[in-house]
Amino acid sequence: MTDATLAGPRAATRGLMRPYISVPTLLSLSGALLGFAWLASLLLRRADGLATRAYDHAFFQQVVWNVSEGNGFVSSFNDGSFLGVHFSPLLAVLALVEVVWADARVLSLFHVLALAAAGPAAFVFLCAAFRPSPWAPWLAAAIAAPLPIWSAIQEAGRADFHTESLALPFALLAGWAGLRGRTWLLLAFAGVVLLAKEDQGYTLFALGALIAARGPGRLRDGRRRVSGVRSAGLLLMAVGICWTVAVFGVLMPLLRGGASLDTGWYYSWIIEGGGPLANGERIIEQLTDGAGWMAAAGLLLSTAALPLLRPAWLLLAVPPIFANLLSANVAQGEVTLHYTLLPMLPVLVAAALGGRRLLAWFARRSRRSRRRVGTGGVWRRPRAPLLLALAVPALGVAWIGGGLPPTMGAENSQWNHPPAHDELLRFAEQIPGDVALIVDDSVAPPLASRADLLLIPNGASDAWVLVDRQARDPGYLSWERRNAFVKELPESGRPLLAGDGRFELWGPIGE
Repeated sequence: MTDATLAGPRAATRGLMRPYISVPTLLSLSGALLGFAWLASLLLRRADGLATRAYDHAFFQQVVWNVSEGNGFVSSFNDGSFLGVHFSPLLAVLALVEVVWADARVLSLFHVLALAAAGPAAFVFLCAAFRPSPWAPWLAAAIAAPLPIWSAIQEAGRADFHTESLALPFALLAGWAGLRGRTWLLLAFAGVVLLAKEDQGYTLFALGALIAARGPGRLRDGRRRVSGVRSAGLLLMAVGICWTVAVFGVLMPLLRGGASLDTGWYYSWIIEGGGPLANGERIIEQLTDGAGWMAAAGLLLSTAALPLLRPAWLLLAVPPIFANLLSANVAQGEVTLHYTLLPMLPVLVAAALGGRRLLAWFARRSRRSRRRVGTGGVWRRPRAPLLLALAVPALGVAWIGGGLPPTMGAENSQWNHPPAHDELLRFAEQIPGDVALIVDDSVAPPLASRADLLLIPNGASDAWVLVDRQARDPGYLSWERRNAFVKELPESGRPLLAGDGRFELWGPIGE
């Protein structure tokens, strides 16, 4: 076969891709910009109205502030090192920014930046998985362009901040690097993912499985050969398993130093009261929870159900979904907030392989159409932009099942509180920075840049108390105990130091 013979199909492929390659890329970037602007404006509006929650926003903010002050990964909400609760050394990077601007809203901005960046990262990842098909960019854009406004991303955005969001775009970039044979980039991105949170070892395992399956041992992209793809994937799988065992089994218990784990109750019920067999009925009940499986179905539809073309690969999403469903934490059991993120990567892996199968079918159809030309038929080249119609399910799920305004599932009250953030900070200027402070949940995130902070009704008698008379029940603490504590303040021996009609500052008992 001569060079001239080979040049024909290659030239045709390049000619098919060249006019369109920039359009899918622009769609992906536009989706990211739209998603960032939307999420950032909503979270900043909610923070301005003091409608964010201490859990987990204030908790992470206090840790990041302590790191920026040189105090290490410590928190007044937890004993021992915070890394024993969440192994997230990547927070040190955010601490560098908070040296200049110590504000919980910094975390929210990084949170939405990471969620929005997952769109372009998913685009390059899927393009690498779908290649060398000339339709790859269009199918990748159909899945990735709406990703920053997926209902699952909206749920994660409502969390205000959690380190899983930082891992997602780097995980997708790691997948891209592995599929393209760029081993050093793969290792660098994988390292960032592992430093984001303790459970990201499973993310690397799922990516490694995809990269290994792209064998056999070498990858051809039309211009060069990249060897060692399967080996890189197997290495990633091994690292994911070993990292998970080492972090959960050895490192985090050592960092806690014997302190109790606040999140231990999530799964302790399984082994209590006779163990799994005795709790079998509850286990089945939680594993069949409708709300959790609806969230999983939303993820599947957001990828245009492409994983169903490779259903065996969809099994990679089962362990993280089961881990969520079995949790006693209601938000996790219903797969809401940031708990939507861990199953997202396995679903995208299955979508990548399902998309390859769909594009292979398109290629066979195209070849049959070409052959008809020689027998008097008319060859109609498939129109690649039509693949963008596969974005419609994601847009529909985002509108119907989304949790942010103006989607149908949004609770608009928390986004429309009158501004009070700056008023609170002015009121809090009279509180010394070195005193222990007990606060309402609603005001904890803006005041978390301090060493000793707890939520009402916890704390010692020598702590100061800041009450928000417009505070609302966040749903995860005893509101009855909070109300009883606030009601007893006038008779508790604490002096009322200041009040402006909404905020009240009470001094230590006996002063």
